[in-house]
Amino acid sequence: MAGLACAKPDRSTSMQDGGGASESSEGAESTTQPGDTETETGTRASEDGDGDGDGDGDSDGDGDGDRVIVEVEQLSYGDDASQTLDLYTPERPAQTSLPTLVLAHGGLWQAGDKSALAGLCTAIVTSSAGAQACASINYRLSQALGGECSGTGLDTYTEQVRDLAAAVTALQNQAAQRGLDPARFYVGGHSAGGHMAHELNLRWPDFEGGCARPGTCPPAIGAIGFEGIYDIAAWDSYDANFWAGQFACATRKAFGAPPSAPDGCTDQTYARPCWDVGSPRYLADHLDDLSLAAAGDALIIHSPGDDWVDVAEATTFGIALDAAAPERSVITSVDGTCASGQHNDVLGDPALASCIVNFVASAGASI
Repeated sequence: MAGLACAKPDRSTSMQDGGGASESSEGAESTTQPGDTETETGTRASEDGDGDGDGDGDSDGDGDGDRVIVEVEQLSYGDDASQTLDLYTPERPAQTSLPTLVLAHGGLWQAGDKSALAGLCTAIVTSSAGAQACASINYRLSQALGGECSGTGLDTYTEQVRDLAAAVTALQNQAAQRGLDPARFYVGGHSAGGHMAHELNLRWPDFEGGCARPGTCPPAIGAIGFEGIYDIAAWDSYDANFWAGQFACATRKAFGAPPSAPDGCTDQTYARPCWDVGSPRYLADHLDDLSLAAAGDALIIHSPGDDWVDVAEATTFGIALDAAAPERSVITSVDGTCASGQHNDVLGDPALASCIVNFVASAGASI
């Protein structure tokens, strides 16, 4: 694969952006708090709201061509201008207590925008026939958190994972008002967002907080990653060989200097290298000695057509987590069942939405 590195310099921008809007779009977000009056920013009508993909738009089989209308609300889950989310719900929900998936966009922890997941969130609501809700979040980016390319022992990804947890808790606090089930939340994400979701799943006690009523904000019951990065050292090596090191700076802005560097980053909680503690694969291999546990089930998806991120990120993490957490359902899909195409193309693949909907509907048992 190393021979291909020089052939791809023009791909870096697309990969960092995660296929969505640039960072400059963040300034236009609403500052409505989850507890404030709802602000509807738009609605989306599905082309086929029946969830079976046959195009008849009929969710109950009565032939009346009913559709799922998706409402989108822009909300803020924190004080920082970047801490915003879009909540996608059915206009007329099939039930009043919806399971909810909270997604984080990709962008190598330094770029991207929640709008990249707008189509996927819409597809999740419509493909579930209005039985599931979806939220796409923005989060503070690595450079805004003080991340640097060199000469730093600072890891910024922890605050980004904290943002994902805060978004979940904010929605749980408002679950009754918004028709959501606080006990049926899932976290997920694309690329760097997939890393964040699985890191949170394995370290939930490190990041939870802000629950308005104790006992009403349980951990997410599942984590979903697609095209994710789960082993930071392996990713850095792949980047060096396949991408000629184009993303070394982005990795260091999020995880600090590598363990081999004189100023290597050390995690303050676990007294181990940040690159290790920040790797879900490492956590899976060390759950017992770190006194950690998987909070929920896991779905790990990687397209066989995506070589921007090594498929081994998914397969090795899936094997490690399945062995370490036998009490959890761990599903790894790398054969094209749940995603096809290149790194960003998977977001538009109907199979991705279908697998996610089935995973949530089965409470993590199947895709």
